[in-house]
Amino acid sequence: MKTRTILSFMLLISLSASKAIAQTQTIRGTVIDAQANYPLIGANVILLDTDPIRGVSTDIDGKFVLEDVPIGRQALSIQFISYKSQNIPNVLVTTGKEVILEIKLEESVKQLKEVVISANGKKELPNNEMAKVSAR
Repeated sequence: MKTRTILSFMLLISLSASKAIAQTQTIRGTVIDAQANYPLIGANVILLDTDPIRGVSTDIDGKFVLEDVPIGRQALSIQFISYKSQNIPNVLVTTGKEVILEIKLEESVKQLKEVVISANGKKELPNNEMAKVSAR
């Protein structure tokens, strides 16, 4: 009787431990340019609605791996300099397999104003009047 109680208790602990482990999954994928299809190095992939906010950056091949993502519907935000940010609101994360994504970002083109540089019209005299070359 005593061994049966110990065995059932150990079975209960192992089942609860396996449930705790199975409550997360991995999201992996690639971030590429929408037109040229080349990888975007250093793009940020952020898992929204988490505290603290979790995210990763893409590697030299544009690939990312976001581990320990809670099971359920998750929202992602993908950001890269000079590209339009993209939000993916409904990524279904299940315990059965990893989520694999291919994300295409479009370039963001903006017209900027010109920069005008002008010199001050006042010319200063050198500190040493005997110098043939500027002595400042």
